[in-house]
Parts: sequence; C-alpha cells; structure tokens
Amino acid sequence: MRLLDDLPALSRIDRGGMLRRAAALPDQCLDGWRKGLAWDLPARLRSLEQMAVLGMGGSAIGADLLQGILSDEAISRPFLVNRTYSIPGWIGPKTLVLACSYSGNTEETISGALQAKKQGAHLIAVTSGGKLASWAVKHRIPLLRIPQGLPPRSAVGYTTFVPLGALVRLGWVSRKQLPVETACRGLAREIRVRLSPSVRTASNPAKQLADALVGRLPILYGAAGGWEGITYRWRTQIEENAKSLVFHHIFPEATHNEISAWLHPKRLMRRLAAVFLADRDVHPRTLRRMEFTARIIRAQGALVRTVRANGGSRLERMLNLTALGDFASVYLGILYKIDPTPVERVEALKKFMAK
Repeated sequence: MRLLDDLPALSRIDRGGMLRRAAALPDQCLDGWRKGLAWDLPARLRSLEQMAVLGMGGSAIGADLLQGILSDEAISRPFLVNRTYSIPGWIGPKTLVLACSYSGNTEETISGALQAKKQGAHLIAVTSGGKLASWAVKHRIPLLRIPQGLPPRSAVGYTTFVPLGALVRLGWVSRKQLPVETACRGLAREIRVRLSPSVRTASNPAKQLADALVGRLPILYGAAGGWEGITYRWRTQIEENAKSLVFHHIFPEATHNEISAWLHPKRLMRRLAAVFLADRDVHPRTLRRMEFTARIIRAQGALVRTVRANGGSRLERMLNLTALGDFASVYLGILYKIDPTPVERVEALKKFMAK
C-alpha cells in the first residue's frame, strides 16, 4: 500500500495532527468571519484613509491572503503588510493599523505597534494573548482574542477572516461582494471529496503533487493581481510542514528575469520541479507567459506541473487553492517521514534571541 493511502501510517507520522488542522480550515474561516463582523469597533475608524497590518510568519500570511481577496473592486484604500521592526513614516493619524500576532509575543510586530502609536495611528489588535494582548488592554486598544493552542500557520482562517469581517463592519468593504459562507461550504466539500487523507492518491491532487515533489526542489510560480499571497503561503507551508527548501517568483515579473536562469547548473535541472499556480481570473497575457516559461523549463529536463483550483467564485477558488497547498505540504512532509507540526529551529531562534 502507498504510504499516503495508509491511514494508520499517516497518523503515526503526523503525530502533531497537522492533517486534522488543515481539514479544520473551513470552520475556522467561518468562525473568524463571524467574530470580525461582531467586533465592536469605534466609529471613528470608518473614515480613515489607509490600512497597515503588522505581522510576521503565520500571523502575516492572513494579511497577504486578505490583500488577494480585497481586489481593486472590493477596497479602494491603500493597504500595506509590514514585516519588520520599523514602519513607514506615512503611517499616522489617517491610518488604521492592525497588529496581528498569534502568540502575542512577536517582537517585530510589537515594535511596529509601539511606533505606530507614537506616530498617531489608530490601532486594533488580533492575538491569542501574550504581551500584545496585555499592551492593548493597558492602552485601551480594541482587541479581539482568537483561540489559543494552534501553530501560528494553522490560525490562517482567523488572521484572514477576522480582519475581513471587521472591514465589512466598518463599511470599508461591501458584504455583497464576499460570498464567504458559500465559499466555505465549497471549501469543506473540496477537502472532503478531493484532499482529505481518506481520498486515495489516484483521486487526490494534493497527494499526487506531493508524490511528484518528493526528492525535488520545488520552484513555485504564481501570478500578480491577488494571487501573490497564495503563492507565498504555498512556499511557507512547504518550508514548515515538509522541512524542504522551496523558492517562488511571481508572473509576469518572472519573465523579465528568471526565465534566463533556467540553464545552469545543468546537473541540477532534473532535480527541480516548477509548479505553476493558475486561475481563469489571471490576466490572459500572464497565462500565456506562464505557458512559454513552462516550455523552456520542460526543455531543460525539469518537472513541470500546472495547478488550477476548483470552485465557483474567485473567493472559493482562492480558498481551495490555499487548502491544496496546505495538504500537499503536509503529505510531502509525511513522505519525508517527519512530523509536519514541530518547527524546532524557529523555537531555537526564539530562545537565542531571548538571551
């Protein structure tokens, strides 16, 4: 029996339960959406002109996905995801700043929040606790607590949909443009029918992709126009769940530089796998550039896979594509016979930085 179709073997390797957490994404998205809609936020936030989200790692990826969901048609205000200790000088009295740290102890996020307060920005916070929660309570900053006990990367439903619901409540985004409940039902069906461990490899695109990637270095290619966050999510999930090196680039930019690189080192080419994340909403000229690049890569002997998500609405397809990457990364980790959940080097770094 194939390893990925051996359910007892999956359980023995996936001791931390990452497959179970991946399957919980639809319920988490809905819970986050409802919490955001119900968040009692000050009316003064409605008239602000721009937004910045402060976060790192798994706590920031939700903001990347949120940017993709909030296309130009959905939100007209400038939107920044800030991943470092400092913040731009333009953040000030006209800016809504969301400090998002799952643990509540992310030092870069806390540093940025302190600066934002000094620059006169209007802050809100999403966290499960920690220093950020205590600081927000002390300074009377609107705070929404999300459930504890998850790896930060497994809280992406909350870090994406709590802010989305909050923006709808503030009137920044129209609820009519967001078929969240329908998309989450579609996501639950996609996981149950196509991605879950009980679906055998022959019918499971996530297992098939993991089989193709094992022993290879994946290169992910996504598209600009809202798909950047999903491509980066795929990268970080493979890194953390499979403990595998992986790189990514975004089209059409990649055709102005990276296509020249698919030549050397020649001995490495057959150990590479290019994965293109495509969708019918991607600009047709960008899709054509992807097609041309795939031809170049195949000619060098590398593996090429093109992935398209199922689903009706753009939001449903985005969620389904995110879930496909999540499951594939866990299955890849299992093929490497490692528990996907622990991130020992990240924890070691935290101890090192605390000295």
